[in-house]
Amino acid sequence: MTIRIGTAPDAWGVWYAEDSRQTPWERYLDEVAQAGYEWTELGPWGYLPTDRSRLTDALASRNLGLCGAAVVHPLARQDAWQTLRARIKPLCETLVATNTPWFLLMDDSDVYSSRQARVASPETWRHMMDVITEAGRIISQEYGLRLLFHPHVGTAVESEEEILHLLADTPADLVELCYDFGHHAYAGGDALAFMRAHADRIPYYHFKNMDAAIHARAMAEQTPFMDVFQNGVMCELDKGVMDFADVVAFLRGRHFDGFAVVEQDMYPCAPEKPLPIARHNRDVLRRLGL
Repeated sequence: MTIRIGTAPDAWGVWYAEDSRQTPWERYLDEVAQAGYEWTELGPWGYLPTDRSRLTDALASRNLGLCGAAVVHPLARQDAWQTLRARIKPLCETLVATNTPWFLLMDDSDVYSSRQARVASPETWRHMMDVITEAGRIISQEYGLRLLFHPHVGTAVESEEEILHLLADTPADLVELCYDFGHHAYAGGDALAFMRAHADRIPYYHFKNMDAAIHARAMAEQTPFMDVFQNGVMCELDKGVMDFADVVAFLRGRHFDGFAVVEQDMYPCAPEKPLPIARHNRDVLRRLGL
């Protein structure tokens, strides 16, 4: 069993390729290494260098490896497959060049105006599942990579019911889950129970915890999730509703061999905020033997 611990630009408040409020990419990589991580996700395309030689050199000089890369895409739109296909090629070529097998895909929350608007009609849902399945097929057959779908708060695949629907409506050999504990808990699901029930479909984890008091207040006040994230609802691994000792024990029992990527949604944030939190989270996992 080898649980490889990584992190992602998201844990440094990076959600976009370019934003003056975000940590510069050089500082991000420096601090990832300083915090004790050996792996990073790519983050939004264009944040880290897109030139493969430059990217490889930047990672190698800090003894870092790439563990995965994500694309956020409006999957309900009629032209979703055409526009996604154009984005797949350069990213997959980078993943192949860096020996990185994991391509993460999630729906785009920015296209939904409300919770009601994100609930897909049967026709829209079928269209989305067709897009996700075709992406998995192309990524597997043309590039030898594996597609992970990432359920996310504020999208058409948010709730536990929607995730189960996705698992039923996509082929297991082409579509697996990037399972995010924090997002699952935020949407009202029992994150630990879901992990145990569906671990066969989860080869890759986002380790994230959630502050119950902030979440309860936000639900009562119907606060938009982006505002709640800025209020600190996603908290340190040892301070939320989930006991990651239970998570690690379960993964050990299954002889899990793969990545656990530590995230903590907090866009935007002050530049000095992420590093101490990242160090703390890494120390929490060390105390659990990781």
